[in-house]
Amino acid sequence: MGEFIIPSWVRRSARVDTISSTTTGRVLLLGCGAIGSVIAGHLAADASVKELVLADVDERFAKNLLRRLPTGARVRSLGLDASDRSAVERALEGVQVVVQASLPRFNLGIQDAALAVGASYLDLACESNDPYVRSGEWSRRGLTAVVGMGEDPGLSNLMARFGADQLDRVDSIRVRDGDTASHPDLPFLPLFSPETFIEETLHASRIWDGGQYRDVPPFGEGEVYDFPPPVGPQKVYSVDHEEVDSLPRFIGKGIQYVDFKLALDDATVRILQMLRDLHLLEKGTPEAPGPRRAVLQALPKPADLTGTVDGFACLVVDTRGERKGVLTSETLCAQLSHRQAFDRHHATATAHLTGTPAAVAVLQLLSGQISAHGLLPPEALDPVPFFPLLAQRGIHVTVRETRERGLDPTT
Repeated sequence: MGEFIIPSWVRRSARVDTISSTTTGRVLLLGCGAIGSVIAGHLAADASVKELVLADVDERFAKNLLRRLPTGARVRSLGLDASDRSAVERALEGVQVVVQASLPRFNLGIQDAALAVGASYLDLACESNDPYVRSGEWSRRGLTAVVGMGEDPGLSNLMARFGADQLDRVDSIRVRDGDTASHPDLPFLPLFSPETFIEETLHASRIWDGGQYRDVPPFGEGEVYDFPPPVGPQKVYSVDHEEVDSLPRFIGKGIQYVDFKLALDDATVRILQMLRDLHLLEKGTPEAPGPRRAVLQALPKPADLTGTVDGFACLVVDTRGERKGVLTSETLCAQLSHRQAFDRHHATATAHLTGTPAAVAVLQLLSGQISAHGLLPPEALDPVPFFPLLAQRGIHVTVRETRERGLDPTT
């Protein structure tokens, strides 16, 4: 079994200085939290962005982010309620790409607004099991929407696509998200949207198995997965995630198995189960609100954890199948220290691993490198030019290939 190596696309990346662009564009960024801040930093530094509008329902977040970016007329802030369709349409006038970095429940409304004004669209996560149902409408308008373009989903899909491209037949894709984040005072660390984190971990998940889906209860299919050092062995569980919906549909090649598993330590699992069992996550009604909002407000905001978290974040995607009659495994990995992410990018590793792929995809949309029209999954993008652009921005994808004639591809 080979070791993880830095592939040629990363070694060449130092000679790729920027994304060449024949056009410049205006970008509207909705959501100025931890991940939005990373996206904004990359976009504000790129000359292909003519104007960047930072929008948040609480304009204070947008203004605070604006103060941290290089000054100039290219960036401005805006107070904007993502649920207000008319206000979003007004903000989108003249915009080439809108980035939806707020909560996924606003996706469809923002997509409708983008279609109405003729803007391309990108988001970080999907609520619908079939976010591609209106792809034909986007294609007919000559517009592009890339959905689920963060770390996972997003980078994970591109890693799976690269692995699948090396194989003649794909038997399985396993996505593993590990983290050793620790904080001296906080036992519960949602490093991305607490609302999204709670919903996906307490929701039943699905696994693509034998050419069909099977349901898995919350905290089901637990196993210990050995991540590359320094993360090491972590308990992971099946979690409701977009990769399981999109990869069987778009990868093809006879794929029989896809899952997504997230590392959750015992303390985190106990807290999540307690919140659920004590009914502290009930929404209630407008007349009689439940305790959910108070719980979410009490949890630390991911942006507030920047610079206070130790440990590493690690994403591994293992794609197995056959090439030239030999059973082969293509295992790709991206790993980053939380402290290193803060020192270099003023972010947690989780925020940097999520916001950076989104920013690269936006820049490719502006430059025309992403030219296909429709509602696209991340695996529709070409990983070969994508990975060097990530490397320039501090994310290095490594690969390990294993070829074993006796390997059982389903294990």
